[in-house]
Amino acid sequence: MEDNQKRKKDNKRLWWILVSVIIITGVGSSIFFFNFFGIGLDALNNSDTAGSVEQKDLSVEEEEKINTVRSTLGESHQELGDFVSSTHEFYNDTTGYGGINNLDWEEQRIKSKQVINEIEKLLGDVTDEPLRKDLNSIVTLSKQTIEEDVELVRLLHRYFHDLDIALNDYTTYDRIWNVTETLK
Repeated sequence: MEDNQKRKKDNKRLWWILVSVIIITGVGSSIFFFNFFGIGLDALNNSDTAGSVEQKDLSVEEEEKINTVRSTLGESHQELGDFVSSTHEFYNDTTGYGGINNLDWEEQRIKSKQVINEIEKLLGDVTDEPLRKDLNSIVTLSKQTIEEDVELVRLLHRYFHDLDIALNDYTTYDRIWNVTETLK
């Protein structure tokens, strides 16, 4: 009888040890995963919406304005639209899904220099004043991102997002970030 009770007690102890090891392994793996990929707790709360710029749902009037801007400004600036689209894609790839918390700064610096060079080439053909202001703001931000400021990269992404909506048929959105003069 004592042998049977001892065996039950040993089995119970083994189960507690097994459960403890599983819990510790799970917590440790989670901590490693979040640290390795540079994902903080703010990413769980959709950190792409964090920051000083307010995002808003699109109204019917904004949809109409976007369609008007697209049909006029977008048509006359095809080369700029292509540049905006490919750069927006770059920022989606490098900053989306928590990537903003683990940026490759060398890659960001290279892209910033490319953005500056390309906009300086294309700026001469732009006569629309709000669009010129946006492009000049992007050049200024691109120069500043060389200093490795995550919030500036986030803002650059938002500029390209909104301009992609304004100039191209980019429809994978339900919000604008309200950072551009072009869409105001």
